[in-house]
Amino acid sequence: MLPVTTPGAEIVFEGTCNFRELGGYRAADGRHVRRGLLYRGCSLDTLQSPADRTKLESLHLREILDLRSAGEAARQPDAAVSGAHYQRICGMRYADGSEMDFSPAGIQRIAAEKAAYEAKAGHPVHDFYWFTDLYKQMPFGNPAYHELFRLLEEHRVPLLFHCTCGKDRTGIAAMLVLLALGVSREDAIADYMLTNVYRKAIIDKFMQDKPADQYDLLLPVEGVSESMGAGSIDVLLEKYPSYEAYFEAEYGLTTARLAALRDFYLE
Repeated sequence: MLPVTTPGAEIVFEGTCNFRELGGYRAADGRHVRRGLLYRGCSLDTLQSPADRTKLESLHLREILDLRSAGEAARQPDAAVSGAHYQRICGMRYADGSEMDFSPAGIQRIAAEKAAYEAKAGHPVHDFYWFTDLYKQMPFGNPAYHELFRLLEEHRVPLLFHCTCGKDRTGIAAMLVLLALGVSREDAIADYMLTNVYRKAIIDKFMQDKPADQYDLLLPVEGVSESMGAGSIDVLLEKYPSYEAYFEAEYGLTTARLAALRDFYLE
């Protein structure tokens, strides 16, 4: 078993970064998210060293939910984990329901969708603002997140959900899980923002030749933006009177079912 650490602490691997668990966060009722059950991460293809394999196997994963597109998963297939059931359901989709593919094969479609967005707006739009709007759509009717909550209710744990970098599709999913368990908005966003700590070297390398006045707009390319992350969950309260009302409407988590979920995952 891995040592007990502060909430959001990184589980350090040789081949990747930004891998962590959701255990330890405090809920509004004073209980804490149980450790060793819920993990968030990035693609597992780089975990090839004996040390990484041993550490990954030590988590005793029962389920792996891959939030990447088919194209991404084909380019960087997850390393198999003994005893874990694997499935892939893309966590970011276009309005027609098709997968948003961030592999090279999907770039042309992304560019076309961005052009259509700008045509509707009537002016050029920076990627930052386009993705901000896309993130606000992700918590609604998302089959990947619906599957995640099904697995949570069925106690299919230890569970790992991940995407390519573990920052966007995974980050929003993690905030939704924490909010469902009664963790505060502030702590949910703080967990989201830890990506910038664990990917700092990657972010710094990407930013070194970029204009300083573009830092905030370009940060989400390799890191995360607080305004984008907050927007993806604050939109819930624009449509519903509470987070609990959202979870009931979106996932069928009635008061009783939500209480049961919290009783299992909190201690």
